[in-house]
Amino acid sequence: MKKRKYKIPTWFIEQELCHKISIGYEGETKRSMEILNELDLKYLKIDRRKKYNWIEVTEEEYQTWYVYFLEYYIDRDSIYYKTEEESESKKLLSRMKRFFGEYTFDESHRAGAKMRFVSQLVKAGLTA
Repeated sequence: MKKRKYKIPTWFIEQELCHKISIGYEGETKRSMEILNELDLKYLKIDRRKKYNWIEVTEEEYQTWYVYFLEYYIDRDSIYYKTEEESESKKLLSRMKRFFGEYTFDESHRAGAKMRFVSQLVKAGLTA
């Protein structure tokens, strides 16, 4: 399995990634939930005195959670549009895509995927 370490700002780990793993997720597989626990353990081990921390990311973590986490901040209609969170998410996701490749995990059951579908309908004027 492919894995790589990424230099991630401590503020982003503490404020954004730690928040993402603490959210209640419904309809996820047992393995997806195990990966959340593994991410939690990694984030608990960071050195909060440092400006950046190195986090090892596996391809499974990337496919299952990181793309889902990071794409949340990258949306023109998001409250994060043109913020530091959006900028950091774009950089991190771009680096991960270059190493791990395109995202292939089926996220059709996830709330974010459903909201994107509804958002596209609204933009296209197909809802009442």
